[in-house]
Amino acid sequence: MQKKTNKQAFVKVDYRLLYKKRILDYLKSLKDKDLTLWEMDEAMGKLFNLGDETVIPICLAKLRENDEEMAPIVCYALEYANNISVLEPLLEILIMTDVSDRIKARIIAVLGRYGVDAADLPLEFILKDFDKVASDSMLEMFEDVQKDPFLIPHILDDLNEFSPEMRAAYIRDMGDLRDERSIYLLEIIAFADDYLLAQEAVKALGKIKSGKALYVLFKLANKSKDDKIRKLAFREAQRLRLSGVIMSYFEPWQNLKRPIKAFVSAIDGTGNRSIWMVWQDPFKYKKLSFVNLLVNTELGVVDCWGVSDLTAREFNSSINDFSKTTFIEKCDFDYVVALLGDALLVNQTKGSRIPYQFYFWKYLVELNDIIKYERYRPKFETYDLEAIKNDDACLKKTFGLIDYGYFDDWFVRDPRVCAYAKESKAKHIRQMRKLSYQKSENLFRNFTEELIEPNINIIKRMLELSADFLERSNCRDIAKLTLCAFLNMDMKPLCCHPFIQGLIIESLVMALSNVRSESKIRSNLNRLK
Repeated sequence: MQKKTNKQAFVKVDYRLLYKKRILDYLKSLKDKDLTLWEMDEAMGKLFNLGDETVIPICLAKLRENDEEMAPIVCYALEYANNISVLEPLLEILIMTDVSDRIKARIIAVLGRYGVDAADLPLEFILKDFDKVASDSMLEMFEDVQKDPFLIPHILDDLNEFSPEMRAAYIRDMGDLRDERSIYLLEIIAFADDYLLAQEAVKALGKIKSGKALYVLFKLANKSKDDKIRKLAFREAQRLRLSGVIMSYFEPWQNLKRPIKAFVSAIDGTGNRSIWMVWQDPFKYKKLSFVNLLVNTELGVVDCWGVSDLTAREFNSSINDFSKTTFIEKCDFDYVVALLGDALLVNQTKGSRIPYQFYFWKYLVELNDIIKYERYRPKFETYDLEAIKNDDACLKKTFGLIDYGYFDDWFVRDPRVCAYAKESKAKHIRQMRKLSYQKSENLFRNFTEELIEPNINIIKRMLELSADFLERSNCRDIAKLTLCAFLNMDMKPLCCHPFIQGLIIESLVMALSNVRSESKIRSNLNRLK
């Protein structure tokens, strides 16, 4: 007779060891590969598909084991994880006495990505030889930059997070090392619009007794836009010459041509637009480097991020993804240079801060072009502007301009809009869309006086640049409507302008929609309680 099987007699197979081995093997396979940042992120995506709950403990274990060979890969993985749970174990590893300073330096860099300021850590206690770690880390950085100068933007990003005092001290430390390889980075910083930082970079160059440093100082003395930097560079150059240094040619970017492609996006409802520039990498065969700048009509250059070591396929994939959510247009580079000059003039006038990474890309642009800090004014030479301004039928149609996809997110973002939405007494969006000036004269007038007129110059500029973009995109009919709206912004009272009325209604619709969404969320939360 066959015995009954006891279910508890089955031994459950523990697959955790198998998963752990797969993860370790995968991490080791990445160790000796020369991967681009793009490829590394792809590899990290595959790694974490094996299981977040297993990958992170394995990475932390390799650091505890003091595995210096694996440390660069596992630290990159911990950054990529973007999981705040790694903070406590990383801080614990920092105080372990059997973990090397080299690994601890990498851990400190990871913590920085999670918002932990190195200045808040007791580094003298954590590291056995703080000065050596700092100098070794900097020398390693110089070596990496010499191999691939397109790493400079990432260093400038880190610099962006420092306080002004820390930035200045960091540049002084570079100069104290007197390493010729630092010239790649110091030259970029010395040409930046930040005088205090540029000044430190010039002084650091003056400490490097090298013909290349002398060459860069003379270049700064002749080409810097800041008179004080030119004078300082000349003094430092003279000091090097008197010490016996002979000038030697240094133009690492001489083979870099103008960008091979450039793109701009439409203006969004906050006044932002993107500018993309793509270069052929002069250091790597068939590789591209590109930057995406975010410029604002009111603030100038506000954000910047770049990627290097890309294939044409990878870049085209990025552009295709971006174009799914934003209207973009390929353009000539002279147009981009003009837009950059316009944005930088706004930064200069408003005193708005420029992200440090931008100075790298600005330097590359100015190798072949001069960026003039001046207002960009579209000419619209193929249009009869006077006739468009006086075209009453065209003006009336500007009421519906907001319905075109190019103006999809144009609405007033202000808490007061909700109060006006309630005042309209419209309970449904369809009722809101049927509002007319005749029936709601006070609402339109008050809304315009409070929320539109104080920002009229911004709206006018957004319309002007939008008309320019549409004309360049060969959307001439919509460009004409946009021009008509722009040219009639001097209408009195402004609340009678059809485009402004359309903008007000769209703003009220968005406010009513948000209020209803919040009400629905609160109702669902109350039911859960």
